[in-house]
Amino acid sequence: LFQKAIQQGLKAALFTTSTAAIMLSSSGALGVAAGVIATNNNAAFSDNVGNNNWNEITAAGVTNGTPAGSPQNNWAFTYGGDYTITADAADRIITAINVADTTPVGLNIAQNTVVGSIVTRGNLLPVTITAGKSLTLNGNNAVAANHGFGAPADNYTGLGNIALGGANAALIIQSAALAKITLAGNINGGGIITVKT
Repeated sequence: LFQKAIQQGLKAALFTTSTAAIMLSSSGALGVAAGVIATNNNAAFSDNVGNNNWNEITAAGVTNGTPAGSPQNNWAFTYGGDYTITADAADRIITAINVADTTPVGLNIAQNTVVGSIVTRGNLLPVTITAGKSLTLNGNNAVAANHGFGAPADNYTGLGNIALGGANAALIIQSAALAKITLAGNINGGGIITVKT
């Protein structure tokens, strides 16, 4: 009976530990955006793992060497070099873009894209919006500092010049809260600018 009681106690203890581990791993993911880092020029949102243009990212904000697919909805991504990246997946929602220490060639908006924040450690990200497509700056999502950077909502300090590429190319600024939003670059070309605050 004594031995049976000990075995039951051990089983209960193991179950409790296992449950606690599951709870910890779940709660640890709350508020932390998934993310990737671009590792090659001409990376695109339509890339899959086999294109080898994106890698998994570490907490320090660098590649861990493991190939990954492109950023998905509600992910963040980091420029890993002086690249051009094309947003060619329709209606993709990106929580934040980190320009990091790079001098990016640009971000081409080839499909309607939503971005929460764009941050940098120095240089600005030029953006070109294709005719008939839109870039919405919605500021809705802040990113915890888990990929080597943090991005508060409505922060576009990393956004550079914006080129509107023709008829119905649209820049939509829709702040998450009533707040002043500062754009550091110029807006050039023909298109539509909509501001909702």
